[in-house]
Amino acid sequence: MKIIDQRYLDGANRYCTEPCLLSILDLGHPAPYSASDMQQLRARLKTVLPGLRQGRSLIGVVGDDVDAPGRGLQLARLIQSVAIELHRLTGDEVMMGFVGGVPKMPGRYRLILPFRCGTVANAALKLATELVAALLAGQPYRLDEGLAELRGIAAASAPTQPSIRIAA
Repeated sequence: MKIIDQRYLDGANRYCTEPCLLSILDLGHPAPYSASDMQQLRARLKTVLPGLRQGRSLIGVVGDDVDAPGRGLQLARLIQSVAIELHRLTGDEVMMGFVGGVPKMPGRYRLILPFRCGTVANAALKLATELVAALLAGQPYRLDEGLAELRGIAAASAPTQPSIRIAA
């Protein structure tokens, strides 16, 4: 599971009315995750990220069972939801994104993440893929360290407020 391509799209575009990060996620083909694997992953994620919400698509919601045998779309949507939640934990209220399969490329998914700061969106998606991969493998993951780093990136990327001097 890895991000194989990314682009920052400024302003209104094909996927969103605001700036967004377009990423291509390669889950490998076929994605070897059973319904049981996905259920265990969701349970682990709820433990580590209690605020995790179900992700919603900007362009319709395609049923989770569309690619039931490989669970690729479900996993891609879950990674998107985790990235949105991590992004939200930095103080940016990203509410939705888009996830869709890349035509004629099994195992590859297009993820759209709207943002105020592209650097934070990129770091949140990277952290989300690392977290999900570790949990799928049954390995521990130091989310507190990753979140601290993500919040540091968000703080460093936040626009500074000019100081206003009032003459006495």
